[in-house]
Amino acid sequence: MIEARNIRLRLGEFVLDDVSLRVNRHEYFVLVGPTGAGKSVLLECLAGLLRPSSGRVLLDGEDVTGLPPEARRLGYVPQDYALFPHLNVRENLEFGLRVSGRDSEIATRVPALAKLLGVTHLLARSPVHLSGGEKQRVALGRALAIEPRVLLLDEPLAALDAATRRNIGSELRRIHDETGITCIHISHNFDEMIHLADRVALMSAGRILQVGCPADLLRRPACRFAAEFMQTENLLPGRATAVGGAGRVLVNGLELRAAVPCAGQVWVAVRADRIGPADNDAAADRDVNVFPADVASVEDVGAGFMVRTAGPPDLTFLATRPELVRHGIAAGRRIRLAIPPEDLHVFSDTPLPRGT
Repeated sequence: MIEARNIRLRLGEFVLDDVSLRVNRHEYFVLVGPTGAGKSVLLECLAGLLRPSSGRVLLDGEDVTGLPPEARRLGYVPQDYALFPHLNVRENLEFGLRVSGRDSEIATRVPALAKLLGVTHLLARSPVHLSGGEKQRVALGRALAIEPRVLLLDEPLAALDAATRRNIGSELRRIHDETGITCIHISHNFDEMIHLADRVALMSAGRILQVGCPADLLRRPACRFAAEFMQTENLLPGRATAVGGAGRVLVNGLELRAAVPCAGQVWVAVRADRIGPADNDAAADRDVNVFPADVASVEDVGAGFMVRTAGPPDLTFLATRPELVRHGIAAGRRIRLAIPPEDLHVFSDTPLPRGT
């Protein structure tokens, strides 16, 4: 387990602002956020490459804030991989074991790592002659050689093409699952987060805005920034009134029911795959969050058909059954839509407390 407690650090105009974060043992944890959010700064504080002006870093409950990087036994893979060009692949993999005085482990540890990472055939090659994916594997192997307590990955897939990124991402998750190592992976890529993370922290402007599993951030963003970063297709302003144990939200003249109480000026977030054409019989029975809409466009997106309405309110929804498009959903047609109240996420965009 690795933990940051109230970490604060100023670098020029940028401030890492009272950040607290706990990553559990064996988790694959992803830090996401836009460029300049502070993800790499936080990772370097955990690694010991930067010393916070206040706050603490703990490893398995031990305060390591004052320890240098080499005393923390962390594996760190920077974005540029930082392989030693004057050493071949085998020597790069051996490096950490040699500097830590563990030469006796080289004969067994390095071949096992090379097999795990699929680089056995590259051991005699110079890093200069490796592809981006091969460099990434070697850098990962060098970090894993010392059997680190935590593996820190700074945008490890950013420099790779799309196909290699998918393959290496799958390899990272496989290696994590096989070794059980705790991983913290920095990314600004939405798909990486979805496919790799057990839990996620969203950062912006030196602060952590939300922590949870990917589904939490997708379905229940904590603020407008989180909803926009998570590519929420439907994000609408509204005014809510609490009604018993539920809420009623007025959105562009349309009244919708929420499953939880809410009141005041709010934002409504609904994922496209949670909206669908209303079944007429069910609509007659419930008539909750069922309303007519005019279809503006229909686009085949592979996983289904992305349908946009002309409102009010303007909405986007995903029709996953081809027959819905063939038999009724087409530009210019009027249809009836339904949104389950439990899928209508309502939040007020008030400032979040520092530290999460």
